[in-house]
Amino acid sequence: MEHESDPEEEPRGLDPQEREDIELDLEDLQGMQQVFEPQGVRGVVIACPDCGSNHFYEWDLLRENLDFMLQNGEPRMHEPAYEPREDEYIQWDYGKGYVDALTDAGLGMARTVDTDACPWCRSPFEANYLYCPRCGKSLAPLRMYQQLVERGLDEREVRGLLVKAGFEPF
Repeated sequence: MEHESDPEEEPRGLDPQEREDIELDLEDLQGMQQVFEPQGVRGVVIACPDCGSNHFYEWDLLRENLDFMLQNGEPRMHEPAYEPREDEYIQWDYGKGYVDALTDAGLGMARTVDTDACPWCRSPFEANYLYCPRCGKSLAPLRMYQQLVERGLDEREVRGLLVKAGFEPF
């Protein structure tokens, strides 16, 4: 027989694995927001295994929900998004995979780019070189990166723009 939960019942605690999973989700969310928000993405879509519907979350709402879960051990109730524009959201799995691929390719979100060495093979080069003397890759994306950062753009945003423009991540 099912029993209804007592509103005054203590919230259940998270086991260590659940806590770690939520903390990892928060890190993933931060990475996705850093990459996709400058491109006009408002948040993520998560396919709900319970109801079978897609749930649309703006960045801050999902962060608040995950923080709430860490504090209370259970998810917060939420209202469904009102007529969301699906093209303004990315699928969670796609966003996570994309950010993971950028990191695997050397475009980790926290790494500073050394402009005195090839970003791909790390070989030093002289200032007038157009191509890396070791691996042969064009240094044009590195030069654009350097110029945009010197003009005050955030380096993570510049790296994201270069990838969006079709340059290999570094």
